[in-house]
Amino acid sequence: MRIDRASGVSIRAQIVQQLRNALESGLLPSGRPVPSSRALATGLGVSRSTVVSALQELEGEGWIESSQGSGTVVSRRLDATSSTDHDLDQSETSSGQDIEIDMRPGDLNPEDISRAGWRAAWRSIEPSTTPPPPPGCLELREALSAYLGSSRGLPCHPRQIVVCAGTSEALTLLALAFRWQGRTVAVEDPGYPAVRRTFHALGVSWEPVDVTDPDQLLANLQSTETSIAAAYLTPSHQYPLGHRIAPDMRSDILRWANRAGVILIEDDYDSEFRFGVSPLPSLAGLDTTASTIYLGTMSKVLDPGLRLSYLRVPTHLLGPVLETRDMLGTTVAAPVQQAVTHLLSSGELARHIARVRRLYQDRRLTMLRSLERIPAIDHITGAEAGLHVLASLRQGVSASAAVEQARSRGIYITDLDDYRARPDMSSPGLVLGYGQLKPATIRRAVNRLATLPALRETNDG
Repeated sequence: MRIDRASGVSIRAQIVQQLRNALESGLLPSGRPVPSSRALATGLGVSRSTVVSALQELEGEGWIESSQGSGTVVSRRLDATSSTDHDLDQSETSSGQDIEIDMRPGDLNPEDISRAGWRAAWRSIEPSTTPPPPPGCLELREALSAYLGSSRGLPCHPRQIVVCAGTSEALTLLALAFRWQGRTVAVEDPGYPAVRRTFHALGVSWEPVDVTDPDQLLANLQSTETSIAAAYLTPSHQYPLGHRIAPDMRSDILRWANRAGVILIEDDYDSEFRFGVSPLPSLAGLDTTASTIYLGTMSKVLDPGLRLSYLRVPTHLLGPVLETRDMLGTTVAAPVQQAVTHLLSSGELARHIARVRRLYQDRRLTMLRSLERIPAIDHITGAEAGLHVLASLRQGVSASAAVEQARSRGIYITDLDDYRARPDMSSPGLVLGYGQLKPATIRRAVNRLATLPALRETNDG
C-alpha cells in the first residue's frame, strides 16, 4: 500500500480503496487477520484515526469483521458457507405448511436491534410541554446533517433538513409546496407503488419511465410525452430491480434536469446496505445546480414503525417547503424525534448498521445459494445492495401462478408485475426479501418454493 498525497483523493479514501481491492482480488483471504490500525498508521505514515475510520467503513460493508479479544479478520462470510446452505431439508416440504414466511421486501427483523441501545434511546427522552418545530427538532436536524456528511459525503446545513412521517408524507409535502397538482411527475417503471398512489391521490399526474435498462434512463426521461415538473428516482439501488445508476449517467441526468427545469427527488432508501461494492455518490452530492431533493429514511435501518423520513432540500428551494411544513405542522412525535437523535448522536446507529450488515450478508448469501436449485429462475439481480433480490424467471413461467401457489403453502412472495405500471408477461420475475428472515428460515422457504409446480416448469424442453 502507498499513499499519494498529491492525488487529490483523501488519504482515508485511498486506504479504503486499496484494502477493498486487496479483499476483492483475494490477496487477503477469508479468516486472515487484518493488520492493526496502529501498524497500518505507522507503516503508511498517517494518523491512526484515519485508519480506524477506513477500517470501520470496510467493516460496515461486510469485508472485515472484528470481535472482542480476536482482533479484526477478513470476513469468513465472503467465502462459501458450509454445505448445509445447499442441503435443504426435504422433509420440510410436506410439513409445517401452517407456518407463514413473509418474503416480501422492505421489513427488518426487530430482533436484530440491540435491546440495550434501543432502551437507552427511549430512556433519553425528556418530557416537553410544546410540540417540536414543524421542520423537526433542531437536535435531530443537526444529527441528521452530520449523518449525511459522514455516511454519504453530502454537505448539509441543519436548516436544510425537514423531518417527515414516511415517504408518502414527504412526497405529499413536496407536491403541495411546489403545486404539482395538475402537473406531471416522472416515476420509475417498475417502481415503488406507493409513490404512484400518493401522487394520484393528490391530483398529480404521473408518467411511467422505463428503468429496466439503466443505460437508457436518460433517453427515456428525455422522451417523456409531457413536460414534467419533477422526477422520482432511486439511483443507488433501484426499487425493485436493484441496479445502480453509474456516475457518468448521474451527471448526464443532472445536466438534463437543470436544462429542463426539473426537480429531482432522490430516494436513497437503503443506501446503508452494500455488499462488496463501493458506495456511489448521491445525486444530491454531485448536483452543482441544486435541483435535487434528497429523501432519506430511518425506517429501513431501524424500525418501520418509527415512520420517520427526512428531506435534504437545496437552499433556494427551501422557502415553499418550510412554508408548507409550517402549514401542515409537526407529523412526527417529539419522543420519536428525541429517540432517533440519541441513536444518531451516541453512535448507536452506526454500530447497529455495522452489526446488521454482517447479519444481512449471511442472509443474502444463503438466499443466493438456496435459489440455485430452482430451475425456473433465469438469473438473479440486485444482490449487491439492499435487502431483497430480483429473481428473473425463464420465458413462459408464470410469476402470478408462483405467487398464488406459494401463498397456499404459507409463503408470501411478490410478483414483479405488482411494481409495474402495466403488466409485462414477457419478463416475469419475483421480488424476494430476506432482511427479516434468519438463514434457516430462508432455506426452509426456498425449499418449499422449489416444489411449486409453477417454478418446476421451464421451456427448456
